[in-house]
Amino acid sequence: MAEKDVTIGFLDSGAGGLSVLDCFLKHGGFYRAVYFGDNDNAPYGGKSVRELTALAVSGVDKLLSAGAEIAVLACGTLSVSTLTKVRKIFPRTPVFGVFPPVERCLISGRRPAALFATPRTAACLRGAEGLRVFALPDLAKDIEDNLFSLGNVCLGRHIGDTVDPAAVILGCTHYALIADAFAFRFPQAKIYFGAEDALRTVRAFLRYNRVFAEGNAGERGFSQCSDHFAYKNAIPLTTFDAKWKEVQKIGKKCEKTGEFYGKTVKFIGDCAELNFRAYANICSKFTNPA
Repeated sequence: MAEKDVTIGFLDSGAGGLSVLDCFLKHGGFYRAVYFGDNDNAPYGGKSVRELTALAVSGVDKLLSAGAEIAVLACGTLSVSTLTKVRKIFPRTPVFGVFPPVERCLISGRRPAALFATPRTAACLRGAEGLRVFALPDLAKDIEDNLFSLGNVCLGRHIGDTVDPAAVILGCTHYALIADAFAFRFPQAKIYFGAEDALRTVRAFLRYNRVFAEGNAGERGFSQCSDHFAYKNAIPLTTFDAKWKEVQKIGKKCEKTGEFYGKTVKFIGDCAELNFRAYANICSKFTNPA
């Protein structure tokens, strides 16, 4: 099945996953997307694995009910903590995560590297040689509280004095919304973000299924395959001017549909209006790090 024929869903604790949605819309061939931001339960970074699993399962179920055929956990905390469990609960649904691109960064030889993440993600990724891990318990919430005034987020207050690294890895999808602040704080460092790795993984999955379907004309649906990461030939990421318009206002409080870059996105959940407006505001200025 081609990308243009698939409705892809994104789940995040709030607006952080908008950075992942942005990457998929700009650089992928997807024309229909569903976004569920669970802002009411944010932040996720300090929650237990049990709580996170329950929230992930509920969120994926909402995405499927809204028409999504593939689900992306557009949240680093959910991805490192719950992906395997969620896949077992939804065995017939392709579910993918967005992971901090630690391996891609270290393979590049840029060391030392600094990973900034929520406490839950940081706890899962400590120990790699050449990697310093910093847990930022309040930055994601600060970004959520300033979605329409991201310039008010004081990065220095959260990270303090840090030895300048050769690379910075953004371990939370919220952090990509203030990638410019990280670039300003660490002007000599290359900034890494995991959205493009997730896009390549989903693309590899769809290519596999297309080949499978062509060889089995009577078969329908998806066949799961292992995650695949390609570290060469990185997708060129550039700043785009937003081309969005409101397509329609849906009567339900918990749905809002818009068109961005000529592609239709349905926002669902009690905070659908908030995330719709946040994306319309952010995507015109958004710069996607590599």
